[in-house]
Amino acid sequence: MYPKIYLYTRIKDAKILIDRNFTESIDLNEISQRVYLSKYHFLRLFKEAYGVTPHQYLQHKRLERAKKLLRQGLPVKEVCVQVGFESVPSFSHLFKRETTFTPSEFRKRNG
Repeated sequence: MYPKIYLYTRIKDAKILIDRNFTESIDLNEISQRVYLSKYHFLRLFKEAYGVTPHQYLQHKRLERAKKLLRQGLPVKEVCVQVGFESVPSFSHLFKRETTFTPSEFRKRNG
């Protein structure tokens, strides 16, 4: 059994890893391996520490960056790629679900 401080240091390291690489293709297996925890243990500890799953945190980071880029007037397709989404439709669907606006609508209202 590991001490709590060790486990939470590993979780903090995972959050930093996501923060630094959120535009890249990263997944739960890769993150958990890089912080030396099993996938399910990592998932449970991350949610306990931050209140969201690693995937939810990653999506939030990407959407916050997307909002910033859309406010700068960048095209939706370029924003989609820059923040790490693989397809415009999935990006647009998630963006609308989280903001109630499509990326294009958001850019027009906030640009």
